[in-house]
Amino acid sequence: MKFYLSSKDIPALAQSSTNERNEKVYRAQQKLTVPEKFILSILKLMLLIPPFLFIARQDWGNTFFSLMICGLAFMLVFKPISFVFIERHL
Repeated sequence: MKFYLSSKDIPALAQSSTNERNEKVYRAQQKLTVPEKFILSILKLMLLIPPFLFIARQDWGNTFFSLMICGLAFMLVFKPISFVFIERHL
C-alpha cells in the first residue's frame, strides 16, 4: 500500500491535467463503499473536534494552534488515506 500526498502522484492520474484529475477523483469518490465513506468521515470528525472544543472554551491561543495542526493533519493524514481508498476505483 503506497501513500500519495497529491493526486498527480497516483500512476493512473499522472498524465492527466488538473481538471481531468479532479474530475476522475470526484467520480472515484462517488464509487466509495459505505464502510470506506464511514472511515473517512470519522477521520474528518477526529480532525475537526479539537478546534471546536477550544472555540467553545474560548481558549484562543490553543484554537489558533489546533487550527494549524488540523490543517497540516488534513494534508498529511486525511488526503493520503483518501487517495488509498480512491485508487481502487480509478
